[in-house]
Amino acid sequence: MLKKFSVSNYRKFNGTLEFDLTAGNYIFNPDCIHQDLVKLALIYGENGTGKSNLGWAIFDLVSHLTDNESNISKNNYLNALSREKYATFKFEFIFSGKYKKNKDLVYEYQKNENSTLISEKISIGNELILNYQLNQPLFTNLSGAESLNKNINPSQNLSAVKYVYSNTNLDKRNKTNAIFVQFMEFINRILYFRNVFSGKHFTGYKEGLDNISEDIIANKNIKDFQSFLNDCGIDLNLNIVKQFDKQTIGVKIGDKILPFFDIISTGTLSLTFFYYWWQSIKKDKIPLLFIDEFDCSYHFSLSEKIVEKLKKLPNTQVILTTHNTNLLSNELIRPDCGFVIDGKSIKSLNHLTHKELREVHNLEKLYQAGHFNNE
Repeated sequence: MLKKFSVSNYRKFNGTLEFDLTAGNYIFNPDCIHQDLVKLALIYGENGTGKSNLGWAIFDLVSHLTDNESNISKNNYLNALSREKYATFKFEFIFSGKYKKNKDLVYEYQKNENSTLISEKISIGNELILNYQLNQPLFTNLSGAESLNKNINPSQNLSAVKYVYSNTNLDKRNKTNAIFVQFMEFINRILYFRNVFSGKHFTGYKEGLDNISEDIIANKNIKDFQSFLNDCGIDLNLNIVKQFDKQTIGVKIGDKILPFFDIISTGTLSLTFFYYWWQSIKKDKIPLLFIDEFDCSYHFSLSEKIVEKLKKLPNTQVILTTHNTNLLSNELIRPDCGFVIDGKSIKSLNHLTHKELREVHNLEKLYQAGHFNNE
């Protein structure tokens, strides 16, 4: 799981912005926490304060560590006000497994204005196991990488981490190797999506996007999709109909069956896109999920239902951006799961006040009253 992330000189962020997911000491809503880390985070902030930029920054590594889809724009990559030549990213992960103690893995890298990798570094348990500087030989002490060519062609803009992973057969009986491989497998399965009106706006997890209607039909999920919509308060009778010589989802209205995507509302379209990804999310296939403006066009009660679904996931760390203050409730989350971003910093609610926040406090009213202004 992601423990901490920091970024500087990237888009909105001039100085260093650190996102710390270390949990507080609250005992209620324990299903929001996993191994002392926040498993469900809600991010609030005014328009233009960097909520989307944070998601893009966290998922920037998808473009160079994996072959998965990456739809994050590279334009205006560096902060316009900074004099620094590089954007700097730092991730701290905690991986558990068959070993008695969890291990911290720290991954750092820098990119220039063209999104070209300049440097990469990985440490596991405070031991440097990989270090690369552009135009310099690669250093790695991973067992099994001894005979690997350490000279990487700089014109290829190739990640040294991906290069080692793809060109060595690492013995996973070695603890360090096992954690390195676990890190790469983790990154290959993370998912970010934001625009509920276009399925193309996602990054990570897979290459390309299936036709959503065809995917639901091919997997015989029509009835399951209908039940999902009904559970969310949308009462539709779904069938299969032909349109342009292809099967698609239809809605039965009286004695007619109309094409689903021709008549549904914006909110239902948003929910359909969520359902498509939910098929993978609920099967524990995605360890880190970031949904930007997850409840755009949702009724507030529907937003709560979606959060409840995501909260119950045992092994998926979920980060959501939203403007829906109705979700700021200790009945749903905890103070250490709500975050406020202001363009310069991001902090959890319990770190934005000297008040001792308790279960009885109304977080929404405190937020609306400006009690958590990030100053």
